Amino acid sequence: MKVKILNEEVLKNLYKNHGVFACTCYNTPEKYAERVGKSCEKDGHMSGSRCEYIKFRIDDIDRGTSEQCMRHEIGVSFPFEDMDNYTFDSYSEKVIDVSPDQIIKNLASFRYINKEGFTYTTPQEIQMCHTADVIYKKAMSDIENARKQIKKALEEFGVKEKRANECANFVLPRATETSLTIGFTPEALIHFMHKRLCNRAQPEIRKLALLIKEAVGNVNPEFASELVPHCQHLLWCPEGEKMTCGAYPTKDNLKSIMERRKSNE
Repeated sequence: MKVKILNEEVLKNLYKNHGVFACTCYNTPEKYAERVGKSCEKDGHMSGSRCEYIKFRIDDIDRGTSEQCMRHEIGVSFPFEDMDNYTFDSYSEKVIDVSPDQIIKNLASFRYINKEGFTYTTPQEIQMCHTADVIYKKAMSDIENARKQIKKALEEFGVKEKRANECANFVLPRATETSLTIGFTPEALIHFMHKRLCNRAQPEIRKLALLIKEAVGNVNPEFASELVPHCQHLLWCPEGEKMTCGAYPTKDNLKSIMERRKSNE
């Protein structure tokens, strides 16, 4: 899995750009823009940051994990393959007024792309178990062979090559590797990290979150420090007693601690 930032300049100037936009609120002189941007982020007043998008290209990601990215309702994502004749810039012009609690969902199309010889992701646990690994690789090989045979049979039946490819792609597993580009507002990226850096997140999407954070840290370490699991942000675990990993107290634990301290005062 590989992550590349597509617009590093936006990330480098994130606080200043956010601040220039946010200065309007109190009619603050723009010479204080960067200070305003940092202050707004620290206080959680992020609405002004919605004027910026941090864009990423993600390669060699399995389809299942990429679909988990699409489940987030804060942020905006765009297709890697220009299959609908939209580019990131032209498409973003159409969603300026979209509420930040919505998301436009798209990624590399299994319909239009010829996936012959598809590559796939193998979970670490399967790699570690020889028996499971052998079965897994055979299953993927069988799928590839079946896909080729289905496409060939359809073409011999008179189906056009493009449509035959579309039909054959239906057998592809969620492990199939693909690519996507995705753009987050700073607020949206923080939200994504709250959920996907959690120890309970699926290992593959947690790996993606860590790679994104690393890429951000190489350009803007200060902003990267805001990209933490939700418990680290809240100082208590929102997963509850049954699901907590124990890194932080649950909300009920924290309430009990506060009540005991209050009773001892």
